[in-house]
Amino acid sequence: MRFVLAGCLTAFLATTTAQNEKNDLKICPIKGQQFPFPTRLSEETAFKNATKIIEDHFKANLTTSPYNETTFSLGLFSVDESKLIFEYSHTDEAVRNSTQGTRSANSDSIYRIASISKVLTVYLWMIKAGDRRWNDPITEYIPELAQLDRSQYDYAVPEWDEITLGDLASYLAGASREYGLNDLAPQGYLTDAFKATVQDLPHVVAQKDVPTCGYLTVNVSYVTCNQRQSITGIGELAASFPPGYTPLYSNANFALLGAALANFADEDFEKVFHDSLIRPLGLTGTTSGRPTNITARSIVPLGDAQKSSWDNDLGPQDPAAGAFSTVNDLAAIGRAILNSTLTTKAATRRWFSTMTFVEIIDQAAGRPWEIFRRKVNGHPVEVYTKSGYWGAHRSVFAVVPAYNFGFAVLTASLVGRGEVQDDIPNVVINAMLPALEEISRQQAHRNFAGQYTLNDNSNTSITVTTDDLPGLRVTEYIINGFDLLHTVFGSFGTTIDFRLIPNHLYGGNKTGFTGVYQPPQKQLPDGTWYWPCQTWLDIDDFTYGNVPLGGLVFEVDERGNACNVELKALKQKLERKQV
Repeated sequence: MRFVLAGCLTAFLATTTAQNEKNDLKICPIKGQQFPFPTRLSEETAFKNATKIIEDHFKANLTTSPYNETTFSLGLFSVDESKLIFEYSHTDEAVRNSTQGTRSANSDSIYRIASISKVLTVYLWMIKAGDRRWNDPITEYIPELAQLDRSQYDYAVPEWDEITLGDLASYLAGASREYGLNDLAPQGYLTDAFKATVQDLPHVVAQKDVPTCGYLTVNVSYVTCNQRQSITGIGELAASFPPGYTPLYSNANFALLGAALANFADEDFEKVFHDSLIRPLGLTGTTSGRPTNITARSIVPLGDAQKSSWDNDLGPQDPAAGAFSTVNDLAAIGRAILNSTLTTKAATRRWFSTMTFVEIIDQAAGRPWEIFRRKVNGHPVEVYTKSGYWGAHRSVFAVVPAYNFGFAVLTASLVGRGEVQDDIPNVVINAMLPALEEISRQQAHRNFAGQYTLNDNSNTSITVTTDDLPGLRVTEYIINGFDLLHTVFGSFGTTIDFRLIPNHLYGGNKTGFTGVYQPPQKQLPDGTWYWPCQTWLDIDDFTYGNVPLGGLVFEVDERGNACNVELKALKQKLERKQV
């Protein structure tokens, strides 16, 4: 029986998810997304179950430290839903008793987001200039750095003419972390905290070498630099490593990137921020630096703007750590990033890349992402994050491109040491990644699984299903009676595992897939390191008239259900059948 659904002729195969027939055999997926993006997450049972795990965790911990001493707001978001798909806020006693700002946290409450500012600065560069300028030297935009006389220093200073914008954005510039903030020479917060130690240091620092700004005073007030002081101070920082050598976290890098962007755009950084980000996305609680006023939405524990560091004006350091925002605004930014709303899709894909690894193989650095890889159902999923910390405020912003999903958690505590900020991302990711993978698999099966035939009497058909391994599985590929799985793809008599991986090459009502085929292999012995995963070497190695035989394009309705599949190389369209 055939029937029309949402404007296309569609029939569905009632099947159940196949299981891997030989559990001792393994396949090696290619890097990246394994199923089409899951949609309408908030409607899915697996998503609701995962958010219940998160909510139950909060309820079990809110009455004990550190949760009972921390105000926080959490929001989960997905590209295809305009509102948060889950939110949770908690208000601690310090905010409930605040003398200014809000006394009840929610997803519109304004927090200082500190180093999440770095993501916004890189995003602004991409909005204004794309990603073609990352190899430009920083001296092209800040010529003052090229004019420094390196011979006057008795220590190694950065080779600024060799340091690129990309080096700065990916922590590979090699320059020291920052100017002023943690320097023990000026009299301030640090020298007061380490008084006994500082008194015993040799007095060898000339007065001209003592930072004049960029540090905290004894009463935790920030001494703001002007732009000239900032560039000169950063320019004279000692180098920690040569450029491109190893990742080194740095606030100074992003102060320079912000100054360079302002010079490139010939506008103040604040104006670039407003015109390129706030206005296009309709953000209502986001600023590039300290807000002009404390409002009824501001999170200021006890109303003490000084003790919480709310009132610190970072000036030229705003591109590194000065921004304020809300969970709702960060969700809007996250959706825009994932959806390439303000950038090209190609630039976005390149942005979600590892620039350098750190010592642990499942952690890496990007521009300026802090990247973590978590295995989900046997394949790694990359979580692109950025954390922030300034004064009482700590924060985490994260996106998971494989699922078009992300979250933001903003916290404030006068007594906490970041335990809640560290705990919540673990709780969210541990609950959500398995759920997102399950939903992706279930939706892929519902939308694409079935037998596709040329017509009722032909001997041409493809059968698609899912099992417990990544990707849609092709179990039958017959053209005019010839079994391509066991002839072309299964050359030399090998058994082939054929998977379809989303390729994002088609738009509208077309969903494209690239075939990934390989013989399943036994688990390799411990110690095998050379070529344990070769799948990426053989993608699309069989073509017909320059078009890969593994390239399939499905026509789908507005709910994502496939109506038919087009075999691009063979120029044939097969209808989805119901049995």
